Amino acid sequence: MLESEERHSMTKRLKKAKVSETVFYPIQPTAKGLIAYVSFTYEDKLRINDVAIYTRPLGGYRLAYPVKLLANGKSVSSVYPITKEVGNYIEDFLLAEYEKFIAKVNKGA
Repeated sequence: MLESEERHSMTKRLKKAKVSETVFYPIQPTAKGLIAYVSFTYEDKLRINDVAIYTRPLGGYRLAYPVKLLANGKSVSSVYPITKEVGNYIEDFLLAEYEKFIAKVNKGA
């Protein structure tokens, strides 16, 4: 796992990357910690749907990208970040947006 300073430094370099049009779909939490799905647009060029948001056992959240289950039982990743740097940037951005979304929902509740 990356140290927070290293992660922050890498994320800072990606500030020109653009994640937009986030749409959150909260669900009833599952026993495995699944709490929501998110769809978003990356770089105004790629729409990514059905990214799962899970709680972490020790606090915080993590993302899980969609997987297609084939007829033979094999799982194939549908979409995922190629580099750790991009993955960290997307995760940091989306989870910060999710926390804002939840705060707004709770405020209106």
